[in-house]
Amino acid sequence: MRHTRCVGFGASLLLLLTFAALAAPPAPNGTPKPQENGAPRPAPAENAAALSKEDAAALAAEVSPIVEDIRGAKFAHPVPVEIVDDQAARAHFKSRLEEHWPEQDRRAEETVDTQLGLIPPKTDLQEEVFDVLEEQAGGYYDPDRDTFFVLGDMPRAAAPIIVAHELTHALDDQRFGIDRLLAEAQDDDDRSGALEAVVEGSGTVVMTVFIHRQIVAGKLDPKSLLAFQESEVGKAERLKASPLFVQRSLIAPYILGMAFLLRGELIRIQTGGITPSDLDHAFTDPPRSTEQILHPEKYWDPAKRDLPRGVALPDLAADLGPGWARKGEGNLGELTLGLLTGVDPGDATSPDRALERWTNAASSGWGGDRWNLYRNGEKAVTVLATSWDTEKDAREFEAGLTLPPGTTVRRKGETVVVIAGDAGDRAKKLADRAIAGVKVTKPATR
Repeated sequence: MRHTRCVGFGASLLLLLTFAALAAPPAPNGTPKPQENGAPRPAPAENAAALSKEDAAALAAEVSPIVEDIRGAKFAHPVPVEIVDDQAARAHFKSRLEEHWPEQDRRAEETVDTQLGLIPPKTDLQEEVFDVLEEQAGGYYDPDRDTFFVLGDMPRAAAPIIVAHELTHALDDQRFGIDRLLAEAQDDDDRSGALEAVVEGSGTVVMTVFIHRQIVAGKLDPKSLLAFQESEVGKAERLKASPLFVQRSLIAPYILGMAFLLRGELIRIQTGGITPSDLDHAFTDPPRSTEQILHPEKYWDPAKRDLPRGVALPDLAADLGPGWARKGEGNLGELTLGLLTGVDPGDATSPDRALERWTNAASSGWGGDRWNLYRNGEKAVTVLATSWDTEKDAREFEAGLTLPPGTTVRRKGETVVVIAGDAGDRAKKLADRAIAGVKVTKPATR
């Protein structure tokens, strides 16, 4: 799903609070440790005041050397800071989306997601995403302009944290070229999702270490952040009202990206075990799939490294009949396929059990997948082919599928095909043709 990878690289206020709780050093009784030097908690009036450009620039100047120290790298040049309102932020998100996710592709994905049961009928993904971003975004970094934009109505208590997160994006962009990396992965949705997890995971790792240091130094009171959780934004009503598929797409890069970069060991945040060279390695040799994000050992351990297979489907337009034509294609990856097999992350914003909440036995063992969308006027058919590491994995996926009524499923060895939508009485024939014509290529080793 491309919407989160093209609107820009932002900091969600809800997630900042989530990771503030993770970073807070626990007191002996399990409550957050109070400030050690007695520094006063920000007053409500201060939190309510609008953030000026001068304030944001001063914060950036103060936080930049801390980000450099945590990240283990230096800025090539200072990062410009601008203040924007919600309307300007929405315009930015819309511009990025139109550039990187054309409407034709977006509508194709909406149809496929609907026919597979990932989203309710008539869901407008663009509006769903924009509504949540309008509620949750506290700031964003624009790689096109190498500029950090801060929402002027952002709570003061969260401001230093958001600055740390966004400056990390700027530092990574200066060193590795984020949009260039995205362009290299643009034809592979799952690979793009894995790259996004690296980008947001880097920002989240550095931000969380920053929070930990600020609390220990007495410069940040966790109570002020906990109080913010009770605010309108902190309750995240728009986020929680959006389809689970949208929630997961927006939240996963932060939670799973951080867990991946810490090699699955979240405790390293509090023990100081962050490894800048690991972050650098993930940018110079990015993971190729969300499977590697969900199972860090399949990336970090050379003996277990698992690259995706290529999956190609035959063109079934002629089998569907006159007027039918292929109108879209893409892939899903393990992270999305989990939703087709009943994965329920519970509170998706909770960092505990980060990996267990996002996959299961039925969606593990993924090898590769491909979907094709066919249209004939108002009618549409989705053909999804999945390849699995073993026949056992394929059987588990087949058995775990929870699909809309009328969907047809075929399995042959390590391959499972799904036919969804308006195929009618041609569905079984299509499934047989598809599974007979699927071509799977093993990845080249490197």
